[in-house]
Amino acid sequence: AALEMVGLDGIGHLPFGYLSTGQRRRAAIAKLLVSRRPLWLLDEPTAGLDKASEERFARLMTQHCGEGGIVIAATHLPLGLDGAQALVMGETG
Repeated sequence: AALEMVGLDGIGHLPFGYLSTGQRRRAAIAKLLVSRRPLWLLDEPTAGLDKASEERFARLMTQHCGEGGIVIAATHLPLGLDGAQALVMGETG
């Protein structure tokens, strides 16, 4: 079910090494979904994702937060989360 949620249904039988960068990233997101952890610590979570996958992941993060979870992400790109708080490092004043 998690593979279907990230758009990888039908290729779950393939070894991880055969997957593209974007597919590997989506497989990692699927692992995150089945881990059932309340806190998601993410480093550049959308790197390697296409626009549709970024939007799908934004919905999954929104759902996670709506169910009481927390997402902490280090990223250079907006994640598409309404109400997200940003901590900008290295800026003064």
